[in-house]
Amino acid sequence: MAFRFSIILFFLSFTLFWRCEREYVLQGGSQELSFSTDTVAFDTVFTSVGSVTQNFRVYNPVQEDVIIDAVELAGGDDSDFILNVNGTAGSMVHDVPVRGNDSLFVFVEVNVNPTSENSPFVVSDSIFFYTRDQIYTIHLLAYGQNVIPLRKETLKTQTFTNEKPYLIYDWVVVDTAETLTIEPGTKLHFHKDASLIVFGSLQVNGEVDEPVIFTSDRLDEWYKDKPGQWGYIQLMPGSRDHVINNAVISNSTMGLVVDSVGIEEEHPPLYLNNVRIEHIASQGLIAQNSSIVASNSVFGDCGSASVALTVGGDYKFYHCTIANYFTWNYRSTPALVISNYYTDANGKEWPYTLNVANFYNCIVYGRNDNELKLDFKIDENKDFAEWINVNFDHTLLKVRDEAITAWSHAFGEGVLFNEEPAFIDINKYDYQLDSVSVARDAGAWDVGRDYPEDILGNSRTKDKAPDLGAYERVDK
Repeated sequence: MAFRFSIILFFLSFTLFWRCEREYVLQGGSQELSFSTDTVAFDTVFTSVGSVTQNFRVYNPVQEDVIIDAVELAGGDDSDFILNVNGTAGSMVHDVPVRGNDSLFVFVEVNVNPTSENSPFVVSDSIFFYTRDQIYTIHLLAYGQNVIPLRKETLKTQTFTNEKPYLIYDWVVVDTAETLTIEPGTKLHFHKDASLIVFGSLQVNGEVDEPVIFTSDRLDEWYKDKPGQWGYIQLMPGSRDHVINNAVISNSTMGLVVDSVGIEEEHPPLYLNNVRIEHIASQGLIAQNSSIVASNSVFGDCGSASVALTVGGDYKFYHCTIANYFTWNYRSTPALVISNYYTDANGKEWPYTLNVANFYNCIVYGRNDNELKLDFKIDENKDFAEWINVNFDHTLLKVRDEAITAWSHAFGEGVLFNEEPAFIDINKYDYQLDSVSVARDAGAWDVGRDYPEDILGNSRTKDKAPDLGAYERVDK
């Protein structure tokens, strides 16, 4: 009896086990596999960076489970691409199950090998999916480019050209008494945490149609506006004769750090013209005890202040747009911060003279209810007016009412408060003016004549008055 009972249990267990096993049957006819894309395209991949990975999905649209007989790279083991299907890597993967009404991810990695070409080149391949009835094809496309790699380099006087991009690891230092000149259209790509440190002089000679680009080495579309991908550009104490024309600084931890380069009213150590600083994790432009003249420039999308002018100095901004609509995390710091002191490790405050902080024909706006912070300290028995000189003239500001009252002497002619500038599209970081913007024709003529072209090269002198900010509205 016990023997017969054991036999029955065995057959019951076998039957249950057999019923629990999935039977994968590929359905033919109109019940086909589908894919999230027919082409996997990689943005420019540098030959010195290593691999970049993309993915796509394969869908089984029917209730029955199926097996894909094989997934194969057309280029085989010699391909520039590598497959990973369900955790299995290689140029061919066999017997891939896909459950009913489910999907699986296919990961594709590309390694672009160095070539002798200076201009971008293309590598391509295909993935074949073999089923009982059909062969499906997914195309692979990657753009590669050779670079000039720099790692922990100390530079003497030299010129960077636009022949190849520069890829910077760790740091590059411009030595004391040396000058780095950068030609129009040159691109500098920084690896994670890499920075450019200048003890000498930086001369950036971009043009409107060929700006100089300082950005990260991740060129995938998702990284396009992601902050914090590399370090910063820092102008060190004692450096001088810096000119940055027609440049874009983006995707870094800090944008441009101007570290006590000196105060010279006649010959300021730094000129910024037609510069965009955006997609920055903390401050876009942070300066202390320095002289800066900035014109036709945009400071936007920063995790802290877009512009922070600290520890005194001498600052003049003409036709600049300071716009902060940062969305990557919460931002409590206003878009524009001006102060004249620092606090040492013991908590003691050390004030410095703010010779001037002037803003002409500018826009200071953003997502927060207050985008201006004025924070000053003075020594006892000192005249405030001798230490602090802040002026806004023909400028659109977003600022709380109490600050307007407290700093009424700083707000001159033509200042507009808390009126929406009507930027074209803040979600696309487009700070050009809509046709109904209050900033249109609201600028001072004498400043417009001094800066007759905007950041895009459009004329300001053909209108009845210049617009505020870096962009002149041109109706088509």
